Amino acid sequence: MVLDFDQNKSKVKQLADAVRTSISNGEFKEGDVLPSINKISSKYGLARDTVYKAFQELKEKGIIESAPTRGYFVSNTVNNIFVLFDIFSPYKENLYKELTANLPLNYRLDLYFHHYNKRSFNNIILDSIGRYDLYLITNIENDVYPEILDRLDNSKVLLIDLGKFKKDKFSYVCQGFDTTLYDCMTSALHKFQKYREICFVFNSKSEHPKSCIPYFESFCDDNNLKYSIITRELNSFDILPETAYLAARHIDMIQIVKICRLQNYELGKDVGLVTFNDAPMLEVIENGISVISTDFKQMGKIAAEYIKTRNRIQTYTPTKFIIRGSL
Repeated sequence: MVLDFDQNKSKVKQLADAVRTSISNGEFKEGDVLPSINKISSKYGLARDTVYKAFQELKEKGIIESAPTRGYFVSNTVNNIFVLFDIFSPYKENLYKELTANLPLNYRLDLYFHHYNKRSFNNIILDSIGRYDLYLITNIENDVYPEILDRLDNSKVLLIDLGKFKKDKFSYVCQGFDTTLYDCMTSALHKFQKYREICFVFNSKSEHPKSCIPYFESFCDDNNLKYSIITRELNSFDILPETAYLAARHIDMIQIVKICRLQNYELGKDVGLVTFNDAPMLEVIENGISVISTDFKQMGKIAAEYIKTRNRIQTYTPTKFIIRGSL
């Protein structure tokens, strides 16, 4: 068992993590007796109380057990999984629920969020190195390769959701944002043709990949549809009848719904509305909000299968246009 202490972290936690990692790596198997408190204390120069507390932490998590005649022993083989998402959202919650629902109880997932902050992204990954069996990571940007990934064993990494960059050495399950937008809008062309103009509400603060904008423009040009793009905060004067709005952010979608109510515009008749990333609330707002979305539950299932089998996978989940009353 390798143990190099970081003076800025709790020795109890570091020891518990080291024992857990050794179990995950197969150094200690289910039923194996662990070195005694005295042996670990002597070998690593730790207080007996520190070792005892680390063992108690592992006992509380069901990883090890103790018996008067055996001492401490491994009760379950544990697989430690690192999960790094961008933000908490209804659709990422669907992904995570599906992921955990399809994993046995001996898989322990630690969930982190980077909130599109590069420093947080790098620091969280750096702090995780060597502590996990597998890494599930949602990148900060869709089309920029994060060099911090080079610090990880690529055979233990699954990239999730964002990943237009070259990533052949990794396993991945991602969604498309570019040609998929064009194809999805084409599938609903008869709906868009009801409107005088198509407006893409793409706030400059949006984390949605900007590479999709040229595909929106191409769709409109190829079908002789008048279009515009709004990159600032919305106001009531932006929402006009005979216009269909494609909102990149849910917050802008909600603002459009509010303005339509104030102006007595009927969604799906006076004003069209489409957003990205399906969520349960979109089924019940007004007569339902149309959405362009990948299947996040399917993404979760694929990620769970990768964790269980460790078989290399490289795939994109399909993106669909779900037409509801708002268009």
